[in-house]
Amino acid sequence: MNKFKRLKFTTFLFLIISLYLSCVKDDGFSTPKVDCNEPEITATNTITQVKDMYTFGGATKIETDVIIEGYVVSNDKSGNIYKSLSIQDKPENPTAAIKISIDQSDIYTSYNVGRKVYVKLKGLAIGYSFGSIQIGKATDTELGRIPSLEVKNHIIRSCEVAEIIPKKVTIDELSEAMLEMLIRIDNVQFKTTELGNAYANIKNSTTENRTLESFNNNCNLTGEVLLRNSGYSDFKNELLPEGKGSVVAIFSNYYDDFQLYIRDTDDVKFTEPRCDYSNVLTPTVSLLEITEMYQNEMVEFGIDSNYIIEGYVISSDASGNFKNRISIQNAIENPTAGIQLLVDQDLIFENYNSGDKVFINLNKLYMNKVDGVLTIGFANGSGISKIETSKVGSFIFNSGENYTITPTEISISEINNPIYKNTLVTITNVQLTLNELGKAFAFYTGDSDGIRTIESCNEAIRLGVYTSGEASFANEKFPEGNGAITGVLTSTLEIRKLEDVAFNSAYEECPVIIPKIMITEVADPKNSVSSRFVELYNAGTTEIDLTGWKLNKYVNGSTSVSSSPVVFSGIIIPAGGFVIVANTGFAELFSITPTITSTYISGNGDDVYELVDNSGNRIDIFGVIGEDGNGTNWEYLDGQAVRNLDINEPNKIFTSSEWTCFSDANNNLISNPNTPKIAPNGFSINLR
Repeated sequence: MNKFKRLKFTTFLFLIISLYLSCVKDDGFSTPKVDCNEPEITATNTITQVKDMYTFGGATKIETDVIIEGYVVSNDKSGNIYKSLSIQDKPENPTAAIKISIDQSDIYTSYNVGRKVYVKLKGLAIGYSFGSIQIGKATDTELGRIPSLEVKNHIIRSCEVAEIIPKKVTIDELSEAMLEMLIRIDNVQFKTTELGNAYANIKNSTTENRTLESFNNNCNLTGEVLLRNSGYSDFKNELLPEGKGSVVAIFSNYYDDFQLYIRDTDDVKFTEPRCDYSNVLTPTVSLLEITEMYQNEMVEFGIDSNYIIEGYVISSDASGNFKNRISIQNAIENPTAGIQLLVDQDLIFENYNSGDKVFINLNKLYMNKVDGVLTIGFANGSGISKIETSKVGSFIFNSGENYTITPTEISISEINNPIYKNTLVTITNVQLTLNELGKAFAFYTGDSDGIRTIESCNEAIRLGVYTSGEASFANEKFPEGNGAITGVLTSTLEIRKLEDVAFNSAYEECPVIIPKIMITEVADPKNSVSSRFVELYNAGTTEIDLTGWKLNKYVNGSTSVSSSPVVFSGIIIPAGGFVIVANTGFAELFSITPTITSTYISGNGDDVYELVDNSGNRIDIFGVIGEDGNGTNWEYLDGQAVRNLDINEPNKIFTSSEWTCFSDANNNLISNPNTPKIAPNGFSINLR
């Protein structure tokens, strides 16, 4: 029996060998060839055309036979790219690319890098997800992933597998048109502060952003971009390389933030020594010299000025204040200059924290005042706007050095000294004004910004403490008591965190000072509409700080304040002193520099002016709110209205008998009709 089994096995083995040898050519063995049948399918549209099909407001369903073709550039094998496939229209020098959202893992096993694919879009949708246009499946009005069972019905493999040549670009050249392309950036290295970190968080599965810096051939910094690494990637625990070289990556975004996704660590080739830009970025001009360039009009730094300044960060948005702003000063203690920069970036403190030494390359930037604060940023007409998110790293460079900033200790009487503006100060012996006690930093409800007023007893000057409605402490009660407060000083004071307020002593009851600020003249010169002005007079015995006060205007009988009233900031009016608020032509015509120049002063004989204090309480008024002044007993058309000399108290209720009016109008209700006023004669400015 055993002999029979052995015979059967031998016969079977001989048969198998004979069959195998009969398939082999005489010239030796060869690898069996796997045939591929090219699908009979033709693209009907380009990727660009499909992206143009998207209409804002939800996922756009494709209900016709639309077909696109492209080459796979992504690879999810390492786990860094999740449930998505990126394709571009050409293997080299692509003009368009798009992401396809798929509810499937290990996509690379079917759609490998370089594989040409056809995408049948009928039944799918084009939508907007996290700031970019993508292909997916419509779920109600939202864009979802293509179910795994449907993927092969929509994404068809071609037999063609091409070599993908990454598009070589610089950080400055990155744009939305390149999203989802495979790109290559040379001369990059990880930021100094990133060294020693792994690609992602080694303790958990948190995704991490790591900052790449780019350089030119002279090791001058040219920009920054984020490298985003999944906490589920195979390489999450690997340390970042310390050299310099090239990165190949899928170019993506998260809303306005550009970011890169590598497919694995082979995409990072750092074979050159690092650039030490702290030695290369040598300041060419001081921050003080830059601030002195400002002469009440926008400063354009140009493109060849090579202005590089050095400064120390004194702000922090960690608690929600200083949103989209970085404040710097020129020394860690006893600074002589400071300035703010506008940046379109959230969580600024993660890249530019308080005490960090930074370099600012001013080429292509502009400087002007924003809300009274000297500011650097992009141009927006004659104003300043935020530096774009993707461009911040091209202008602001963190040295990697951090210092302890010592605030300058001052009294409230010193806040108008220009040397302290835009710097970090500690103001001593201050407290909330009596009417502010019990209030929140901003408001207990809502998200509106707030300003609380602080004072020192026996000092005329008061100061507003600004809090963003988005600050984490905006709805908390402002501390009561007396003590010190630290913040960046502009026209107000802005704190960085709750601990900046140290009111550790008992609240002091300050003597009550009743301000006697009066409107004493309202002018509409017949010969110069741009020289209209309003005169204020302090009839009291103490100087008054007008910070936070407003001059409101009511036009043509309106009951609502005309927009953008005049806001007083840092103006102290002494006892017996005057403040002139005037239009732009006043100074030239009268040869007097007004206290405030504003086109808001445009009353043409029938408009009301109202003076309110920093709590919004009316102090004085000229005219009747809700009444058009034409034909009334207070009309001042082409003339002026002057407060009678025997009136030495402001009046919250307009009383025409307190005024003498001159007008070009034939109006017998006023004291001097048909009496136009020609400037500068006939106007008694700063006199009473």
